[in-house]
Amino acid sequence: MKHQERRTRGELPRRALKWVGIVSLVALFGVVLAACGGGGSDTSSSGSASSGSGETINLLTWQTYDEPEWLEEFEQETGIAVDATNVGSPAEMFSKVKANPGQYDIILNTAGWFPQYVESDLLEPIEESKVPNMKNIKLGFPWKEATSVEGKLYGVLYNWGDQPLGWIPDRLQGVDLSKYENSEGELDDWNVYWDKQLEGKVTIFDDPTSVEPMIALALGFKNPYQLDEKEFEEFEKKLLELRPQVKRLTSGYDDQTAALAGGEADVAYLNVSSIASFLKKDDIKMDVNNTVSQGVPAWSDNLAITKEGGASKLDAVYKFINASLEIPWQARFIAETAQSGVLNYEQSTSPVARKQGLTDAKLEETLIPETREGDKFFSSMIFFQPVEDLQRRLDLWNEFKLGLGT
Repeated sequence: MKHQERRTRGELPRRALKWVGIVSLVALFGVVLAACGGGGSDTSSSGSASSGSGETINLLTWQTYDEPEWLEEFEQETGIAVDATNVGSPAEMFSKVKANPGQYDIILNTAGWFPQYVESDLLEPIEESKVPNMKNIKLGFPWKEATSVEGKLYGVLYNWGDQPLGWIPDRLQGVDLSKYENSEGELDDWNVYWDKQLEGKVTIFDDPTSVEPMIALALGFKNPYQLDEKEFEEFEKKLLELRPQVKRLTSGYDDQTAALAGGEADVAYLNVSSIASFLKKDDIKMDVNNTVSQGVPAWSDNLAITKEGGASKLDAVYKFINASLEIPWQARFIAETAQSGVLNYEQSTSPVARKQGLTDAKLEETLIPETREGDKFFSSMIFFQPVEDLQRRLDLWNEFKLGLGT
């Protein structure tokens, strides 16, 4: 990651703030639910050359995922141009593709959203034989489960992360939070956020997709995405009870970092774990637990091919997807953004990765060192899934926000 820019998945217009403001989100879903066509023209072109050379790929992606200089290098090597457009939330991505199915060829789709795309007949299944660099994905979690629908693979992992529990121990001296600690003295229970001793000192960010699963996990529900009526009532009560603990919702990575650095909050539901690295640069020590006992909400972004766009230029599309999984490409992506990419620890410390600037210091800003714990780490990850009643959850989040500073 470039420290001065602090460009991460959580920074606007990038993500972990997956839904940017409830009013905007509801408006976006109004477009989707009404199946209304939006503005913009279909800019995809039909495939002609079998090699893909001379094609232009239209890519719908996230800030920092596909930098212009990387795309220019790809064009120089292959003759395939890539026109990238960034979005700020999965809702925005879905609405754009739904409104103009042929405008984009490849999208970076988020776990939990694949059923919506497939039900709307918007994606082309992945032919694994055409992505030989999938062999480079050696991480210890079943990423294909989140990108498959009815047994068919529709996406290839490009990046992943989690939403961990963070706290600043120096500011908690004299505060007895021992009932939330594990045997190693780490905070290990989401319920710590509701402790009255921390009133006004908890920071969470304005994103129901990320925050609401944590509420259900704090209640001990095994599946935080599919709640029955009784569970939903408990979930609603629990969320509203969090209001006194939160002074205001932060609006992204930098905002949450500033809130913690300025003493506005001492305990955090973190936008992204690398916030701890930036606080350290300001001599603020933050501890982070990525394996909270009840489970940790996690996300993945995946390369997917659109049915009306990318399917007409598959040679070019598959060349780009395959190139995006090469170790040099991934190592550069991880080094420059502090994302976790698809590389494991061994790959990330290889000479090839080092050549791309992936130093030990940069690696420590990612979750990759944590992956060495294997199943102990990955078994805690609960990746985003479709929820039982999206609109009801959005309405509840809007109610929760009333009276909170933003």
